[in-house]
Amino acid sequence: QDEAYALMSEYDSLPHHYGNDTLYQAEGEIVNLIAAHPGITVTDLGDLLKRTVSACSQIVRKLRDKGLVEQTRNPENNRLYNLALTESGRKVYEARHAFNLECQAITFRLLEGFSEEELEAHLRVQQVLNQAYEGDIRRSREAMKKE
Repeated sequence: QDEAYALMSEYDSLPHHYGNDTLYQAEGEIVNLIAAHPGITVTDLGDLLKRTVSACSQIVRKLRDKGLVEQTRNPENNRLYNLALTESGRKVYEARHAFNLECQAITFRLLEGFSEEELEAHLRVQQVLNQAYEGDIRRSREAMKKE
């Protein structure tokens, strides 16, 4: 688990190149969500990603500065801005999507040697581990509240 976490953390910290554009994983996640939900707001992004509005705003600002995202004022609520990908943003999204499909295909090929039963057993074990992690988080939060 620790090695997998370290590898995923390293992957997330690396810049990824899509044509002339470079994105970090957090930026790519937001590009994906805007592509899937044109008109989404920064508040909605925060809710979906379980991040603060401030953190999402910073990433959206970087994407806007790169010319990948545009903001338009919501006609029904002047305090909100709706997000959409620019043409360049759409190209980055498509390149990123193609790269992710390639990564998935490689992963699936690596897993071909396992039987359906072995994969299902692994998923059950992972679900139990996730429950343990959720319990650790809950207990840690409860302990912080008592301090």
